[in-house]
Amino acid sequence: MAEKKQFINYIHYFRGLAILFVVACHLIIQWPEGSLTGRFLNVLTGNGTVLFVFIAGYLFQHLSKKFEYKSYLVKKLQNVILPYLIISVPIILYRLKSNDYSDYILGPHPDFASWPLWEKLSYFLLRGAHMKPLWFVPMITLFYLAAPLFIYIDRHPRWYYVLIVLCLVSLFVEREPLSDIPRMFVHFLSVYVFGMFMSRYKDRYMALAQKRYIWISLLTVLVFAANLVFYEQYNNPLNYLHKMLFCCFFLYWLWRLDRYVPSFFNLLADLSFGLYFLHYYTLLAVKTVYERKAGHPIPGTLLYWSLDLGLVLVGTVLVILAIKKVFGKYSRNLIGC
Repeated sequence: MAEKKQFINYIHYFRGLAILFVVACHLIIQWPEGSLTGRFLNVLTGNGTVLFVFIAGYLFQHLSKKFEYKSYLVKKLQNVILPYLIISVPIILYRLKSNDYSDYILGPHPDFASWPLWEKLSYFLLRGAHMKPLWFVPMITLFYLAAPLFIYIDRHPRWYYVLIVLCLVSLFVEREPLSDIPRMFVHFLSVYVFGMFMSRYKDRYMALAQKRYIWISLLTVLVFAANLVFYEQYNNPLNYLHKMLFCCFFLYWLWRLDRYVPSFFNLLADLSFGLYFLHYYTLLAVKTVYERKAGHPIPGTLLYWSLDLGLVLVGTVLVILAIKKVFGKYSRNLIGC
């Protein structure tokens, strides 16, 4: 029973922190060229997907004892895929009506506007290309489909040695372009399996971390600092490495400082999927209102970054709470929470 309580606390808070990173890294702010503050915040919050995928693998292993493939897929269809389709409708209708396609669509496909409707819809939904954060859903769906493979690995623990190879693969198969879903699956495979590994051996890790927390923390800070210094040349591999270290770092410190973690993170965790699905709409609304009133993009300063993040979080949370109040238990099928 004690293990369950620990799990609920530090992993739940970690999920809240992860969605905070995801929202923060999507803010559209015009930083001055060469801004050290902008670089610091981009390196800190960028690729927060690693944290989210790690937690997904961790929870998958933790709950795998009573795994049943069919019911697992049905649950994911209801609580992830269905909200994805519903949330996608407004932005897809907007893009089709206005022919306003982002650079991450037109870059690889300059003729996208001339594609037939069915091909556009297929590209949007199978790649999540209609709105920047939504590529994650087609990618995580591949993990859902591969669940029996992950169950096999966990029930034959020697297969966890494959992590060594998978981590090397992630260093060379970088997370770009985001619309290349099979590539994203390959890149994040190490992260998911690492989450499973850390869940299976959670007690051993915590025992080790209590003795070696200074070294774990120092290594995390050093790799993060290296990412800042060598940002231009090696951002992708160094960001992957320090985010993997963040997983170890935050697991330990959120467990150790459990009683001091603000309840705010509990709220973010409870609403994490709703925040994921809806935050970009709020973000675009804040950006549009500001630019129309001020006549220029949101300036890149720590103050404006903080205000923008606060507005997006508060605005999205209020929308989620309103939807949950109106639709009750069915809100999970609409917005994921």
